[in-house]
Amino acid sequence: MISLVKDCVFPDQKSIELVKIKCTFESYRDIALFWVQNDSDCFISMLDGNMVIYNVSADFTELKSFIRMIGPHSIFTDKVTADNLGLKDYKTVSVMEKCSDENSDVLSDVLSSDEIYNLLNVKGLALPPYEYFAVDYCHRLNGGKADCFGIKNICASISFNCENYAFINGIASRKKGMGSVALKGIMSKNKGRTVFACCERETEPFYLKNGFKFCYNAVYWVRE
Repeated sequence: MISLVKDCVFPDQKSIELVKIKCTFESYRDIALFWVQNDSDCFISMLDGNMVIYNVSADFTELKSFIRMIGPHSIFTDKVTADNLGLKDYKTVSVMEKCSDENSDVLSDVLSSDEIYNLLNVKGLALPPYEYFAVDYCHRLNGGKADCFGIKNICASISFNCENYAFINGIASRKKGMGSVALKGIMSKNKGRTVFACCERETEPFYLKNGFKFCYNAVYWVRE
């Protein structure tokens, strides 16, 4: 049974879907929606029509009916779950992971939200409209649930965090070689946390070179 909940105890599992759900819960618990199937088999969040599913052993018949009824704009989940749900035409990404022990010797500039947005607004990064990005980023930052590293007009990276975990929500460089600087900078701000990143297959070598390991494949599905 899938139940709408106001509070829940999340398992301590290394999963970017679960980290995304936890981050949403800690920043938007009063306005986002959260469901649990059979107490702990499956955790679901939805904010602004964007759904995240963390699955252990879901009842897929029930979950399919639930998704049809709710009608999310998008779904982020692991590839196995997506295939069991019968999702089509999704984008597959590689989930990368590293426990951060970084100490960056490069200081971050103080960048405004529009400077960060403009740096991250490159081909391959699907950013929401600036108005949504700025409100979300500033809300999380002011609540201590986001971090940023940036060098003016050169590179930027941002992360969202919850307890001992974080995920990189955007990283981009306008100068060759500075992507690793941006990555090390944001990892330094998350020292001691397990940090996740999603990337396309061709970008895996960048993360592997910087000490990450491949975990599994996840998917973004967007309703047409």
